[in-house]
Amino acid sequence: MRTTIKDLAEYCKVSIGTVDRALNNRPGISERTKNMILRSAEQLNYHPNHTGRSLAKGRTMTIGVVCFDLYNNFFPELIDTIEARAKQKGYFIYLILTHRDLALEQDGLSYLYERQVDGIILFPIGLSEEYIQYLKGLNIPIVTIYNKLDTAFPFVGVDDKSAMEDAVEYMVQKGYTNIGYVTPDIESQEEKGLNTYTLRQRATGYLKGMERAGLSNAQILEKGTIEEKIDSFLEQHQDSDGKKALLCLCDSYAVTAMRYLQQKGIRIPEQVGLMGYDDIEPLKYITPRLATIQYSVLKMGQTAIDLLFECMVDSDCKREYLLDYSIVDGDSLL
Repeated sequence: MRTTIKDLAEYCKVSIGTVDRALNNRPGISERTKNMILRSAEQLNYHPNHTGRSLAKGRTMTIGVVCFDLYNNFFPELIDTIEARAKQKGYFIYLILTHRDLALEQDGLSYLYERQVDGIILFPIGLSEEYIQYLKGLNIPIVTIYNKLDTAFPFVGVDDKSAMEDAVEYMVQKGYTNIGYVTPDIESQEEKGLNTYTLRQRATGYLKGMERAGLSNAQILEKGTIEEKIDSFLEQHQDSDGKKALLCLCDSYAVTAMRYLQQKGIRIPEQVGLMGYDDIEPLKYITPRLATIQYSVLKMGQTAIDLLFECMVDSDCKREYLLDYSIVDGDSLL
């Protein structure tokens, strides 16, 4: 049976208050008595009940992180940063993976609510007003990341629309006039009531970039597998004049596209240029080096967790943080 602080006090023949002073190194106790209590605690294998102490203080020293999945290297990097920052402040995290399923997201949020986490960093899939009211009803500080909800929840992200618009401009400056955009099926996700904020921002940026460049042949490739999207692009532009390139939603898509093009014997960038988004760590091992959009994942994670801690103290914390980005040149564009 677990040794309690009461058991320890009885064993040492002192009051519970004296034991508490010894265990927490508080004044009002002699060095001799303190050492005796600490030795006795070790002999009796006494361990403090941190959960009880935390609840007494109104905190559990835990934070929930609700994320899509770990397939995109961007997410593991980000979660690792959040976990490290939380640990510095004495907090542990619960990681919930939703696999982009709204029901799993709500189950995960209920799990965190039942465990009385002190705050949540949420990559939201939900979007409806009912869902937003559900989140508000949890009465737990929540910071959103990647997808935006409304002004009730602080948001950390990147100006994706401007980033994609600048990416198109960069590709056009390199002479590309046939640029396809590879993205998931946005409409099908919206039909399911899912949050497509970032997907829409990036797609809109691509279209605005093409419009700004005076190119009327914008092609959003969203139906089918990545391989089917690429085949559709190649078929449409097999007789087109001008340089061809694919701009991808993220680096993971771009790497898959690169492998498929190479399997088909298509040279990158001589026959088709390629650009991604995120500048994930594995890119340094991939040839040709992928051109991409870079921002600090480290800063994003640190900003999200620091903002959450701020909101745990100040319930009126309602802010939006957009990180700086830059274009990383690579050998995948000629």
